[in-house]
Amino acid sequence: MPHRRRRPSFRARQDEIRRVVDEATRAITPPTSDVDAYARLYYAEDARVLPPDSATISGRAAIAAFLRSFGTVRQMRFSVLALEGRNDLAYVHGAYEMSVVPAGATAPVGDKGKYVEIWKKQKDGTWKVVLDIWNSDLAAPVSPPPAAPGPTPPAND
Repeated sequence: MPHRRRRPSFRARQDEIRRVVDEATRAITPPTSDVDAYARLYYAEDARVLPPDSATISGRAAIAAFLRSFGTVRQMRFSVLALEGRNDLAYVHGAYEMSVVPAGATAPVGDKGKYVEIWKKQKDGTWKVVLDIWNSDLAAPVSPPPAAPGPTPPAND
């Protein structure tokens, strides 16, 4: 009987994906705060993200630029709630909490929400996100209504 090469158990794949999540989170948070390292570890070269209230962003470099536009990440925590898959594809459903200091601001802004990611095993054997979508659990800030127009001054004849 020929020897069949055994595929790693999905448990091993789950452990590898969780390791990537942890390593990437360490890269983007202080003291490192390296968005490019985060993007390299987390996203495939041809990844796409579908952020709330924004167009799809395609490609690792564009994703890194988008993430840099948020400001400085002070804290980021991912909780993997479900991780399933087959062969070289997996999905993650999770929750996140983050704190970011936007450019020009002095105080951090917090957010928490949920996400779904599709992960794919790359040719080099690493696991990377190929599709990422998230949204906040917090209500969007409401802008005050525009001021009512004042009385019209009398015409000067």
